[in-house]
Amino acid sequence: MLAVTALGSVSGGVFWTGAFFLTREHYRFSPTRNLLFALAMGTAYALVAWSAGGLTARFERHGPRRVVAAALVLWAIAAAVPFSLPGREAGIWAAGVLGGAASGAVWPIVESYLGAGRGGAGLRRALGRFNVTWTLSTAVPLLIFPWLTAAHPLGPLAACALANLGAVALLTRLPRRPGVASHEVAESHVGAEYPELLRAARWLLPQSYVFVATLSPVLPHRLASIGAPIADSVMAATWMLARFATLVVMARVPFWHGRWGALTAAGATLFAGVALSLLSSSLGGLVLGLVLLGAGMGVTYYASIYYSLAVGHSAVDAGGNFEALIGVGYMLGPLLGLLGRAFPGIGLPGLALEGSTTVLLAWLVGLGSAFAAGREYLAARRKRRAPVSFP
Repeated sequence: MLAVTALGSVSGGVFWTGAFFLTREHYRFSPTRNLLFALAMGTAYALVAWSAGGLTARFERHGPRRVVAAALVLWAIAAAVPFSLPGREAGIWAAGVLGGAASGAVWPIVESYLGAGRGGAGLRRALGRFNVTWTLSTAVPLLIFPWLTAAHPLGPLAACALANLGAVALLTRLPRRPGVASHEVAESHVGAEYPELLRAARWLLPQSYVFVATLSPVLPHRLASIGAPIADSVMAATWMLARFATLVVMARVPFWHGRWGALTAAGATLFAGVALSLLSSSLGGLVLGLVLLGAGMGVTYYASIYYSLAVGHSAVDAGGNFEALIGVGYMLGPLLGLLGRAFPGIGLPGLALEGSTTVLLAWLVGLGSAFAAGREYLAARRKRRAPVSFP
């Protein structure tokens, strides 16, 4: 499972971050066109992830493993499309939409295998291995991006296709269907406030992806305008490496488990991170913003997927709902970026004028999510204080 996750995540790194460097360098996309490209990909991802449970049920006789295999093959084909249409934008647009849709089918089912038959500490350890694997793997394409493009301008897409085909070959080691946990055992590992924590995390999760999807399409242009001592794609991997480091800590020290403070800290770092990343006029400020953004995303992601699989008992629908929330962020983030570019910014000393309206819009959406999450905390407090009735 971890090998499949690693290879699929290499493709995720190419499509959801590396692609914007490729479109800027090879297809000469402007920030606005990159935001439109991200919107198309995010919409396809969200729609497919939302229907992952129904898709699996429809092909029940084939089993979830074959559905994942078919999606990975489609993803590999999508990555190969631009090679058949050299120099034509239609190729990269088709690749983005098809790849976004295919990846939306892969991860809900993979997560159902991950959580099957596990609860409590066992689920947390499994999630730790999963999270550490996929976050590091998504950073790899950016770290080696200069060498891949030196071999061929579309080299990252070739790596994506090969990685997906390798993942298909490894799927034969998985059972045809995920295991099923005892309902009573699963319930015994659900904490008293897990439902409220889950609902709060479901507000913060798309918020985190709104922030990163607002930034990622314009990050290549931000780095180029500021100037970096190393390749821009390598510098962009900073937030991914910060997310990886955060997840390593969370996997080893479960201080966050069942604690509202973890979600509060994650929300605060996300707000600060996106503002610095989009507004700072210095490289140091931008890097600090990327680190804060990655750390906040790590906490939000780990908590969200843990509560989702624990309360949802690792069903494909639980993973699908989780991934669809990510898709909502992938859709809304580029929309905010486009709106931000349509209106003049607010000039402040030491800050980038162009991104100020985008940050304001992102913060307004984030405050709405934070308010909704806060209501869940208040509901949990009321439940704590409610008198216990005995039969």
